[in-house]
Amino acid sequence: MNPENDPVVLRRNRIDHYNKIASRSGYGMWGVSVVTFFAGLWSSLTEAMHFVSGATLIIGSIILAPSIVVKYGIRAARREDAAAAAATTPSSAPPNTPSNGETSS
Repeated sequence: MNPENDPVVLRRNRIDHYNKIASRSGYGMWGVSVVTFFAGLWSSLTEAMHFVSGATLIIGSIILAPSIVVKYGIRAARREDAAAAAATTPSSAPPNTPSNGETSS
């Protein structure tokens, strides 16, 4: 079966696409949290800044934790597929090698 038409590979690629979006969103939330926190430190840390910093840190963590696990799962599945494909590919033996131990002259 052609890998481009394999439904498992297509589904894995779609999950990977959505996982990348989730990962970027999670790291983006962490970035907003850090920027808000340090902006509050340099100015006066208001209650709103405190809330935004804490909320985005928590939301980013909730989004990012499963995203990291899924990313490693997808990588492992792709490595396993590559290893299986390499195992099924015939190895290239040198041409005209004698099989009975004789040497060719």
